Amino acid sequence: MSKEVFVRVIGTQFLAGGPEEGEEPIELLTVGNLEEDADGLTLTYEEVFEGLEELPTANKVRIGEDFLSVEKHGAADVTMVFEPGKVSFSQYETPFGSIEMGFLTNRLVIERTEDRIHLLVEYVLSMNGENTADCVLEMTVEEKR
Repeated sequence: MSKEVFVRVIGTQFLAGGPEEGEEPIELLTVGNLEEDADGLTLTYEEVFEGLEELPTANKVRIGEDFLSVEKHGAADVTMVFEPGKVSFSQYETPFGSIEMGFLTNRLVIERTEDRIHLLVEYVLSMNGENTADCVLEMTVEEKR
């Protein structure tokens, strides 16, 4: 079963120097598609990065019982897997080069009701082996009526 949904994503990075070094919130509001199967939920949507409007990025989010994965393909290619207490690694491919990224998931909250899904991920981001930011990813998915 597939349905059209509203997707709101807010990502915040607290740089390694601490909050006084600044935070970089990013917010996205878009429409996507949500499908459910025996393995969980799959959310797909597109996003456009400033300066790269001609190359939208396709996002595929898998929501399991105790994990979340995000695959991005387009202006940037990366697969991020979030499981509490675990570290995952991925190559972040951009038009400017490749970066090895790590994701240490400190907290994952998945709240689901009949017409709404709320996701919260708190993780440590590392690049090329060095911790660079504490991050919070918050996503809300609501049925489009």
